Amino acid sequence: MAAAASFEALYRGHLKGLLQWRQFDELWARLRARPEGWFVRDFSRRDIPGEPLPAEEFLAFLDETEAFLRRRHREDYCGFIYLDDIENPSLIKVFDPRKMGTSCSCGTEPVPPRWTISRLKPELAADTAPPPREKTRGGGFLARLFGG
Repeated sequence: MAAAASFEALYRGHLKGLLQWRQFDELWARLRARPEGWFVRDFSRRDIPGEPLPAEEFLAFLDETEAFLRRRHREDYCGFIYLDDIENPSLIKVFDPRKMGTSCSCGTEPVPPRWTISRLKPELAADTAPPPREKTRGGGFLARLFGG
């Protein structure tokens, strides 16, 4: 990670995926070993954290999140954690395994992660909510076809 990278640059940048539960376990162990200074953004809520979580709250978050993910994804592979650096992450996107959307997101807005875990204070990323749709004169194809 470049020293001057912003949260938005990391969020939209190239991320690596964890494909195996073993990689997940190793990442979670590294996070537990250094629990200070992590911002956690919960995308089910609209607020942005102003301060990193206290270490004890971050450790509880890791425990609860791991239990949630293991309940939601009982497969032998992972595939819902993406991060900027596997050994020393600054940004981690954690997706809900059951609400990741389509693999190509063709014609739809990308699904935001369930949580971000970052060393940088999160910003209100532009893709946290779908952009307003532009109204066209004739509407969509079906609206035009059926006179809507």
